[in-house]
Amino acid sequence: MPLGERVTSYTIAELKNEVVNYQQVVKFTMESGHQVFIAFPDQPPTQWLTVTGTNTTAFLERGEFDRVPHLLQTETPLFFSSLIFEGLRAFNLSTGPELPGEGPADDDALVQLMATIRQHLADSGEPSSG
Repeated sequence: MPLGERVTSYTIAELKNEVVNYQQVVKFTMESGHQVFIAFPDQPPTQWLTVTGTNTTAFLERGEFDRVPHLLQTETPLFFSSLIFEGLRAFNLSTGPELPGEGPADDDALVQLMATIRQHLADSGEPSSG
């Protein structure tokens, strides 16, 4: 069972067929080679998590799909754990340590900071380099 292993690669698929009852699939691989398959049906089965050898299969609710690709596409490093112990099942996809305030607003804050610096330089008569 992978515990806190780093995710090294991933794929995302959108599908529609008459074979399975889900339309989104995310697959990723850990440093050890452990493979994870996540499907997002409307109604996950009772046995929603299985771990066999070097494979984990998870069925998460369809509404949870957007969060998983978002983490994979925007965060690094990412770590995965899955655990089945005495009938209890656990699935965890998490980021590594980060500084507070990181996120989508960072780019906007940087643009605003640069505009403020340029304005200050213009007001003080100092030459700017950009």
